[in-house]
Amino acid sequence: MRDQLEAMQYNKDESVQKALSSSSDEIRQLQTTIVELRDELERMRYDKQQSVQEALAMRNNEVLQLKTMVQELRDEMERKAFAFESKLEEERSSCRNELKQLQQTIQVLRDELKKEGKE
Repeated sequence: MRDQLEAMQYNKDESVQKALSSSSDEIRQLQTTIVELRDELERMRYDKQQSVQEALAMRNNEVLQLKTMVQELRDEMERKAFAFESKLEEERSSCRNELKQLQQTIQVLRDELKKEGKE
């Protein structure tokens, strides 16, 4: 009977050891899984942050290009406006000169008519 009790105690102790061993293995596996999942989560956060930074850089680059384009268009518009104003002033000056010449011609012709009328 004692041998049976010892055998039962041995079997019980062996079962407990197997259960503890199995639990320890499972705990190690779960801890390993947790570490792997944390690493994966950290990689995902990093990748997300990189994607955000790249998107911001692209947006900033696009904004800079658009600002540059707007400035170039403004400069071109100002050059064209200045050229138009210059051309307009030239035309006005030309018209004033022509008007002055015509007025002088009219005066010369009037003077000639007066002379002919007196003669």
